[in-house]
Amino acid sequence: MFSSGLQFWRMGWNSIFDAVRVWFRRRAREKRLALAKGWPLATGEVLGWKTVQAHEDAGTFATPDQIQAGYYFTVRGEYFGGHFRSVAMSHGECAKIAEATPKIQVRYNPADPDEAVVLAEDNVGNLPFRVLSGD
Repeated sequence: MFSSGLQFWRMGWNSIFDAVRVWFRRRAREKRLALAKGWPLATGEVLGWKTVQAHEDAGTFATPDQIQAGYYFTVRGEYFGGHFRSVAMSHGECAKIAEATPKIQVRYNPADPDEAVVLAEDNVGNLPFRVLSGD
């Protein structure tokens, strides 16, 4: 009896720690996105994408997948790149999206262009899926 109660107590603490970890991750992401909205824009190009398991704070039982896309852009003749993700989607929604290499708008830190973000509001209508900003 006591060991099952202890196990239940440990499970409760694990859930609390997971919730706190997710909260801190979201808070850091929101701060980064607020800062990035003031950065300059560059036009980039998607190199390709694939279906991946959704981040734990983005996916649900009904939407367990995301599209992860690689991209590049240039600033002052130098190449930079990164990855971004779609909003969470179902397996079927991901499977219907044909791969392409569209142009995207990228926000980059002028002091360090390796620090770049693809924001949803900068890319409305130019991708066959909705962007999850800053992932």
